[in-house]
Amino acid sequence: MEIITKRFIIRLLSLLAVTGGVTFGAFAQTILFNNGAQVYTGASAIVQVNGGFQNDGTSGVTPVFENNGTMTIANSGTPGTVFLKNGSTLQGNGTIFVEQDWINDATFTANNSTVNFNGDLQQFITSTTATVTTFNNLTLSGVGAGTTNRKKTLQLVNAIVGTNGLLTINDRELETQTNTMFVTNPAVAAVTNAATFGAEGFVSSALGGTLSRATNSSSVYSFPTGSSVGTLRYREIKLTPASASANTYTGRLGNNIATTDGFNVSQIDATMCKVLPLFYHQITRTAGADNADIDIFYNQATDGPWDGLAKWNSPTAALWNNMGTVTASVAAYNDNKKLAWSDFSNSPYILSRAKLPDPVFSCTDVCVNSTGNIFTASGGTSYVWTTPLGTTITSGNGTNSITVDWGATSGPIFVMDTNALGCFSDPVSCTVTVSTPPIAAFDTTSNGFTYNFTDISTGGATSWVWDFGDGNSSALQNPSNTYASNGPQTVCLTAGNANGCIDSICYVINVDVFEFFNIPNVFTPDGDNVNDQWYVNSSGFKEFHVDIYDRWGLKVWEAESATIKWDGRTTSALECSDGTYFYILKATSVTNKDQSTTGFINLLRNNK
Repeated sequence: MEIITKRFIIRLLSLLAVTGGVTFGAFAQTILFNNGAQVYTGASAIVQVNGGFQNDGTSGVTPVFENNGTMTIANSGTPGTVFLKNGSTLQGNGTIFVEQDWINDATFTANNSTVNFNGDLQQFITSTTATVTTFNNLTLSGVGAGTTNRKKTLQLVNAIVGTNGLLTINDRELETQTNTMFVTNPAVAAVTNAATFGAEGFVSSALGGTLSRATNSSSVYSFPTGSSVGTLRYREIKLTPASASANTYTGRLGNNIATTDGFNVSQIDATMCKVLPLFYHQITRTAGADNADIDIFYNQATDGPWDGLAKWNSPTAALWNNMGTVTASVAAYNDNKKLAWSDFSNSPYILSRAKLPDPVFSCTDVCVNSTGNIFTASGGTSYVWTTPLGTTITSGNGTNSITVDWGATSGPIFVMDTNALGCFSDPVSCTVTVSTPPIAAFDTTSNGFTYNFTDISTGGATSWVWDFGDGNSSALQNPSNTYASNGPQTVCLTAGNANGCIDSICYVINVDVFEFFNIPNVFTPDGDNVNDQWYVNSSGFKEFHVDIYDRWGLKVWEAESATIKWDGRTTSALECSDGTYFYILKATSVTNKDQSTTGFINLLRNNK
C-alpha cells in the first residue's frame, strides 16, 4: 500500500494490475491521476481515493483504467469527482462509488458495472464535450437532506441505462433538467425507487426533459415522476402497454400550472368543469405502436378529488379534451386510469373533473306584482339562481327551491348546479310569463234576510271564492246567503283566472229586515187577477209551514214557504168550494221568535 501526499501520477506504459486492497491516501487537493497508463483492478480489489479521480490520455496513447473491484471516489478537501478526458477509457465490471460529480469527456464502457452516486451534496452527471454516458447499473444513494442535496443532476447531457442495467433511485431525486434519462432495459423492474409515502425517490424534469423507458411486455411500468421545484411533489405515472411488442414511452411531471408552459387550464371542452391547476404530466410514445393504459396518481388530501383525465390539443386544438371514462382507486395516492389509450400525438395530460349533470327545472307563470312565487329544481346539490330585473329572490338562494317576488315583466330564470369542489352544470333556463289577474266585482239584491250575489268580474275570471261575513262561504259564481240577524256584514269576493292570478273586493252590506207577517182572512180565486191567491205576507222567517183544512177537518193544502201561494185548489188540483177554511201556521223568525198561529180563511168566488 502506497500513500501519496500530493498527486499520484501513473506513467507506466505496461499494464498495472492491482489484485489486493489499495488506498490512495489523500490530503487537500489529492487526485488519483492516470496520465496514459493501463490500469487493471481485480474482482476483489478495493480502491479508496480520498479525493478525485482523473483518467487522462496523452498524444498517441489510449489509456484504459479497468475496475473490476470496488472503487470509491470520496471527498477530502477536493470534491470526489470523476474526470474522463482526452480519449481515455474507463471500463470494467466493478462498482464505482462517486461522492461528487461525473464529468465524461472520453469513453466509459459500462460492461456489467455499477456506478453509485452516494454523495451528500448535489451531484452532477455532465460533459464539456456533450458526451452521453451509458451506465449499466446506475444507483443513487446518500443522506443529503433538503431539496438541493438530494439531487443527482444531468447537466447539459442525456444519460442512458443499458439494455441489461438497472436504475435504482432509492429516496433521491434524479434531476434531468431539460435532458432525458433513457432506460433501455425493457424489464419492468429496471426502474425502482423508495416508496415510503412522503419520502419517495423520483425523476424530475424541466420542460423539454423526461424519463424514457423501453418496454417489451404488457405489464405495468412505473414512471416515478416528481419535482422539488416550488411544492415538493411525487406524482407517479404507470403505463401498461397492450402487448409484448417493443415500445418506448416517456413521462414527466410538470410541477406548475400548465398555463405557464402554454397549456391554458381555462381552455377546456364542454364536458368538463375544470382541470387541475397545480401540475400536469407529459407522456409520449417515441417508439412502437401499442396502445397503453395510462394511470396517473395524485394525493387527494392536497390536490383535491378528480374524476377524469384530459389531453391537450387533441382532437380539438388549443384545448384540454376529455379522455372519457376512467377507472379510479383510492389508497395513499389516488389514481385515475384510462384504459387502452391510443392517441399519443400530443404529450400533456392532466387530471380533470366532469361538468355536473344539468338540474331538472321548469317554470310556471306568475301574476303581475305577486309575492311568494316558488320555483324548484332537482337533480343537484347546491344551486345558483338568476332571475330577471324587476324581481327579488326573497329566500332559498343556494338551495333547490327559491321564493321570488315578481314585478310586471315576463323573463327567464336560470339555474345551475354547483358543488363544494367548484364544479358546475350548464345553466338551465325557462321563461316565466306574467299574467294579469281579473278585476273582481259583484252586485247584490235581497229578499228579506236572503241576499243574492251576482258576479260582474272582468278579465277572464274562472274561479270565485265568496266570504259572506257571517262564517258562510261559497265557490259558486252567483250564490245566495240567508243571514240570521240584522246588522252590517262584510262580503268579499276573490276572483281568479286559469293562471291562478286573483283579485279581491269587499263590500259592507247592512242587513236591516223588519220581522212581520200579515195573514189575509178572505180571497177570491175567480181568475180576475184581483185577490186570486192566498199567502202569508211576511218577512224574516227562517222556518215556515202552513196547513189548510176544510170544515170537516180534511187537509186540502199545505206549503213550506211563505212565498208559496194558495190558488183555491187542493193539492190534487181540484177546485175547492166556497166556504170557510181553517189554517195552522208554524213559523220561526230569523231572530228565533215563534210566530206560530191559527185562524180562518173565507174563500169566495165572485163569478159564481
